[in-house]
Amino acid sequence: MSQHSIPPLLLVRSPHGGTRECEIRRTPFTIGRKPDNDLCLEDPAVSAHHARIVQVQGVLFLEDLSSTNGSFVNEHPIDRRQLQDADALRFGTHRVIFREKPGLAAEPIIPADMLVADKTMVVPSQAPRESPAPARKVGIVEILSGRTGQSHYPLTRQVSLIGAQDDAVITLTGWFAPKTAAMISRRGEAYVVSQTESGKRILVNGRPVQREHALRHGDVVEVAGITMRFVLRDERSHAA
Repeated sequence: MSQHSIPPLLLVRSPHGGTRECEIRRTPFTIGRKPDNDLCLEDPAVSAHHARIVQVQGVLFLEDLSSTNGSFVNEHPIDRRQLQDADALRFGTHRVIFREKPGLAAEPIIPADMLVADKTMVVPSQAPRESPAPARKVGIVEILSGRTGQSHYPLTRQVSLIGAQDDAVITLTGWFAPKTAAMISRRGEAYVVSQTESGKRILVNGRPVQREHALRHGDVVEVAGITMRFVLRDERSHAA
């Protein structure tokens, strides 16, 4: 990448702990679960070929490759977006920091309410006192039947795996329980159940899910021999 004397850097933070560095020495730079990617993420929530970084006239862009669970920049879902130094990327359960100029301190992020159209910094005026914002909802899965480790599971992670593997949130038990049967992703205020590479059949209210399905309060989900009900509750009351 001749435009950059020092190649840009990705700081990859594993959900299991630890950080590794990966230089972007060429474009397109591919990201995904398969080992043929430039950045390989061993994560069932990451698609085989999930996203890529491309260069257009010396500017780097992140493109989502129609991944199952989406690509995020600063927690906003994207199809294609120009990358800025210190952007926080997320693919599945992995978080990645983009450093355009490694070794230099990242510029502080200015809150949106301190910017105007011409990007001049202003001090926001004191807002009038408002009533408290409505409580945020948190999803909970209640097990109706089947062999699992608990009777209910709060869905507090960005991606909650359903399966028998160690990092699954909804843990399946039994000799023939699949490592990953499905996953439930939190996308803003919404929750979406989707298939994994295992290809296990998912039913929502008795109807098969082709790829993914946005869950509503009271939906009944069936997968890998378990039946569960999805409900939404106030986050504050749940924490209490």
